[in-house]
Amino acid sequence: MSTIITAATIMALYLNTTGDANSKYYYNADIENGTVKTMQVLANGGDCLEGKVEYRFTYDASGKLATKEVCRYNMLTGKYEPKQRYDYQYTSDGFNVERHLWNADRACFDRADSRTEYRRESRGTVSVTNYEARNFNGDMTKVNNVLLMQPMEQVMMSASL
Repeated sequence: MSTIITAATIMALYLNTTGDANSKYYYNADIENGTVKTMQVLANGGDCLEGKVEYRFTYDASGKLATKEVCRYNMLTGKYEPKQRYDYQYTSDGFNVERHLWNADRACFDRADSRTEYRRESRGTVSVTNYEARNFNGDMTKVNNVLLMQPMEQVMMSASL
């Protein structure tokens, strides 16, 4: 499957979000060697910018997205605090994303509470299956499954480009 999330994908996301002059949000990224390491989302608070969310990205050796950590800004402490982390695993026909919630009492991320699997079924067709943890052992139970289909004319148009 050709759908992978790379450092270039995250960079494109950042560049696309910063171009909207009418947005009520502003974006600031820490870019190292052409790779977005962190991206802060700031809101226009009138007189100043207010921190909202910070995303922290890590990549594997081939440049694919490995983790995305989401941190919320705490106005009392003036710091970004972890809330959740997404772990990405790539397969030959797609990828999986597991979500881990932050446990403030233990100061670490808990075991995954959900997983989404994206699989290419055929040209222009992707299945998306969602699982949720149903017990403390981390066993996952399927909660839904959808099939996403791209209209045939779009498939044919992209093939001719």
